[in-house]
Amino acid sequence: MPDPRSHAAGPAARARAAAEVLGAEAFANWCSEVLSGVIGFEELAATQDPDPRWLADGAWDSWGPATTWPERGLAYWPRVWAARSLLHQWHPVAEPAILHGLTDDHWRVREMCAKVAAAHALSSAADACAQLAAHDGSARVRIAALRAIGAVGEGEHAPALIAGREDQDPTVADAAASALLRLAERLDRPVASLLGEE
Repeated sequence: MPDPRSHAAGPAARARAAAEVLGAEAFANWCSEVLSGVIGFEELAATQDPDPRWLADGAWDSWGPATTWPERGLAYWPRVWAARSLLHQWHPVAEPAILHGLTDDHWRVREMCAKVAAAHALSSAADACAQLAAHDGSARVRIAALRAIGAVGEGEHAPALIAGREDQDPTVADAAASALLRLAERLDRPVASLLGEE
Protein backbone atom coordinates (compact mmCIF):
# COMPACT_ATOMS: atom_id res chain seq x y z
CA MET A 1 0.00 0.00 0.00
CA PRO A 2 1.37 3.48 -0.82
CA ASP A 3 2.96 5.37 2.03
CA PRO A 4 0.70 8.26 3.12
CA ARG A 5 3.83 10.35 3.59
CA SER A 6 4.15 10.47 -0.20
CA HIS A 7 0.91 12.50 -0.23
CA ALA A 8 1.82 14.91 2.57
CA ALA A 9 1.06 18.09 0.63
CA GLY A 10 -1.85 18.76 2.96
CA PRO A 11 -5.06 17.28 4.34
CA ALA A 12 -7.05 17.73 1.14
CA ALA A 13 -4.45 16.07 -1.09
CA ARG A 14 -3.94 13.28 1.42
CA ALA A 15 -7.69 12.61 1.68
CA ARG A 16 -8.02 12.46 -2.09
CA ALA A 17 -5.08 10.08 -2.31
CA ALA A 18 -6.48 7.88 0.45
CA ALA A 19 -9.82 7.67 -1.36
CA GLU A 20 -8.02 6.64 -4.53
CA VAL A 21 -5.99 3.97 -2.73
CA LEU A 22 -8.65 2.63 -0.38
CA GLY A 23 -11.76 3.43 -2.41
CA ALA A 24 -13.95 6.47 -1.76
CA GLU A 25 -16.68 4.65 0.15
CA ALA A 26 -14.25 2.48 2.10
CA PHE A 27 -12.25 5.54 3.11
CA ALA A 28 -15.39 7.37 4.19
CA ASN A 29 -16.53 4.31 6.15
CA TRP A 30 -13.19 4.12 7.92
CA CYS A 31 -13.28 7.83 8.77
CA SER A 32 -16.85 7.40 10.00
CA GLU A 33 -15.89 4.54 12.28
CA VAL A 34 -12.99 6.53 13.73
CA LEU A 35 -15.18 9.61 14.19
CA SER A 36 -18.04 7.73 15.83
CA GLY A 37 -15.83 5.58 18.05
CA VAL A 38 -16.57 2.25 16.38
CA ILE A 39 -12.84 2.08 15.86
CA GLY A 40 -11.42 3.14 19.18
CA PHE A 41 -8.11 4.86 19.68
CA GLU A 42 -6.39 1.69 20.87
CA GLU A 43 -7.51 -0.25 17.79
CA LEU A 44 -6.43 2.56 15.49
CA ALA A 45 -3.01 2.63 17.12
CA ALA A 46 -2.61 -1.14 17.07
CA THR A 47 -3.76 -2.22 13.62
CA GLN A 48 -2.03 0.25 11.25
CA ASP A 49 -4.40 -0.98 8.54
CA PRO A 50 -5.45 1.35 7.07
CA ASP A 51 -2.41 3.39 7.95
CA PRO A 52 -3.49 6.11 10.43
CA ARG A 53 -1.12 8.52 8.72
CA TRP A 54 -3.78 8.87 6.01
CA LEU A 55 -5.57 10.89 8.69
CA ALA A 56 -2.74 12.25 10.80
CA ASP A 57 0.23 12.65 8.46
CA GLY A 58 3.41 13.42 10.39
CA ALA A 59 1.70 13.90 13.74
CA TRP A 60 1.30 10.14 14.02
CA ASP A 61 5.07 9.77 14.09
CA SER A 62 6.16 13.06 15.64
CA TRP A 63 3.82 13.33 18.63
CA GLY A 64 5.41 10.44 20.48
CA PRO A 65 4.03 6.91 20.90
CA ALA A 66 0.34 6.84 20.07
CA THR A 67 -0.25 4.59 23.06
CA THR A 68 0.59 7.57 25.30
CA TRP A 69 -1.86 9.95 23.67
CA PRO A 70 -4.85 9.25 25.94
CA GLU A 71 -2.90 10.03 29.10
CA ARG A 72 -1.59 13.19 27.43
CA GLY A 73 -5.07 14.38 26.47
CA LEU A 74 -4.54 13.84 22.75
CA ALA A 75 -6.86 10.92 22.04
CA TYR A 76 -9.53 13.11 20.45
CA TRP A 77 -7.27 14.12 17.56
CA PRO A 78 -7.99 11.08 15.33
CA ARG A 79 -11.69 12.01 15.50
CA VAL A 80 -10.85 15.56 14.42
CA TRP A 81 -8.68 14.28 11.57
CA ALA A 82 -11.35 11.83 10.46
CA ALA A 83 -13.92 14.63 10.26
CA ARG A 84 -11.39 16.86 8.48
CA SER A 85 -10.76 14.11 5.94
CA LEU A 86 -14.50 13.94 5.29
CA LEU A 87 -14.53 17.70 4.81
CA HIS A 88 -12.11 17.24 1.91
CA GLN A 89 -13.28 13.86 0.61
CA TRP A 90 -17.01 13.50 1.09
CA HIS A 91 -19.21 10.46 0.68
CA PRO A 92 -22.87 10.32 1.82
CA VAL A 93 -22.23 7.16 3.83
CA ALA A 94 -20.54 9.40 6.41
CA GLU A 95 -23.57 11.56 7.22
CA PRO A 96 -24.60 9.66 10.39
CA ALA A 97 -21.07 9.93 11.75
CA ILE A 98 -21.04 13.68 11.21
CA LEU A 99 -24.33 14.00 13.09
CA HIS A 100 -22.83 11.90 15.89
CA GLY A 101 -19.73 14.09 15.89
CA LEU A 102 -21.81 17.19 16.54
CA THR A 103 -22.38 15.78 20.05
CA ASP A 104 -18.75 14.80 20.66
CA ASP A 105 -17.22 15.59 24.05
CA HIS A 106 -14.43 17.64 22.49
CA TRP A 107 -15.06 21.02 20.97
CA ARG A 108 -12.60 20.53 18.11
CA VAL A 109 -14.59 17.54 16.87
CA ARG A 110 -17.89 19.43 17.11
CA GLU A 111 -16.41 22.39 15.25
CA MET A 112 -15.05 20.25 12.42
CA CYS A 113 -18.32 18.36 12.05
CA ALA A 114 -20.24 21.64 11.80
CA LYS A 115 -17.82 22.71 9.06
CA VAL A 116 -18.48 19.45 7.22
CA ALA A 117 -22.24 19.98 7.57
CA ALA A 118 -21.93 23.43 6.01
CA ALA A 119 -19.57 22.39 3.24
CA HIS A 120 -21.62 19.41 2.14
CA ALA A 121 -25.11 20.86 2.73
CA LEU A 122 -26.22 18.36 5.35
CA SER A 123 -29.69 19.65 6.13
CA SER A 124 -30.08 16.87 8.69
CA ALA A 125 -27.52 18.71 10.84
CA ALA A 126 -29.49 21.96 11.13
CA ASP A 127 -31.29 21.13 14.38
CA ALA A 128 -28.10 20.00 16.11
CA CYS A 129 -26.26 23.07 14.88
CA ALA A 130 -29.02 25.30 16.25
CA GLN A 131 -28.47 23.69 19.64
CA LEU A 132 -24.71 24.21 19.38
CA ALA A 133 -25.16 27.82 18.33
CA ALA A 134 -27.29 28.47 21.39
CA HIS A 135 -25.49 26.47 24.05
CA ASP A 136 -21.94 25.44 23.15
CA GLY A 137 -19.25 26.80 25.43
CA SER A 138 -16.74 27.24 22.59
CA ALA A 139 -17.01 30.36 20.47
CA ARG A 140 -15.39 28.50 17.58
CA VAL A 141 -18.08 25.83 17.71
CA ARG A 142 -20.83 28.45 17.86
CA ILE A 143 -19.36 30.19 14.82
CA ALA A 144 -19.12 26.95 12.83
CA ALA A 145 -22.66 26.00 13.84
CA LEU A 146 -24.06 29.40 12.86
CA ARG A 147 -22.37 29.18 9.46
CA ALA A 148 -23.81 25.71 8.99
CA ILE A 149 -27.31 27.01 9.74
CA GLY A 150 -26.80 29.72 7.16
CA ALA A 151 -25.83 27.05 4.65
CA VAL A 152 -28.42 24.37 5.40
CA GLY A 153 -31.04 25.74 7.78
CA GLU A 154 -34.69 26.56 7.24
CA GLY A 155 -36.88 29.34 8.52
CA GLU A 156 -37.40 27.59 11.83
CA HIS A 157 -33.68 27.86 12.50
CA ALA A 158 -33.62 31.64 12.12
CA PRO A 159 -34.16 32.21 15.88
CA ALA A 160 -30.75 30.65 16.57
CA LEU A 161 -29.17 33.16 14.20
CA ILE A 162 -31.15 36.05 15.63
CA ALA A 163 -30.09 35.13 19.16
CA GLY A 164 -26.50 34.68 17.99
CA ARG A 165 -26.33 38.31 16.93
CA GLU A 166 -26.47 39.16 20.65
CA ASP A 167 -23.57 36.88 21.59
CA GLN A 168 -21.06 38.57 23.89
CA ASP A 169 -18.23 37.46 21.61
CA PRO A 170 -18.24 39.89 18.66
CA THR A 171 -16.85 37.28 16.27
CA VAL A 172 -19.82 35.03 17.06
CA ALA A 173 -22.25 37.93 16.67
CA ASP A 174 -20.73 38.81 13.29
CA ALA A 175 -20.97 35.18 12.16
CA ALA A 176 -24.63 35.10 13.18
CA ALA A 177 -25.42 38.27 11.23
CA SER A 178 -23.67 36.93 8.13
CA ALA A 179 -25.42 33.56 8.45
CA LEU A 180 -28.80 35.28 8.75
CA LEU A 181 -28.17 37.11 5.48
CA ARG A 182 -27.11 33.88 3.82
CA LEU A 183 -30.18 32.05 5.10
CA ALA A 184 -32.46 34.79 3.80
CA GLU A 185 -30.76 34.68 0.41
CA ARG A 186 -30.97 30.88 0.20
CA LEU A 187 -34.63 30.83 1.17
CA ASP A 188 -35.38 33.83 -1.07
CA ARG A 189 -36.99 35.63 1.84
CA PRO A 190 -36.40 39.14 3.18
CA VAL A 191 -34.40 39.27 6.37
CA ALA A 192 -37.29 41.17 7.90
CA SER A 193 -39.56 38.16 7.48
CA LEU A 194 -37.07 35.96 9.31
CA LEU A 195 -36.96 38.57 12.06
CA GLY A 196 -40.76 38.50 12.29
CA GLU A 197 -41.00 42.13 11.20
CA GLU A 198 -43.48 41.53 8.40
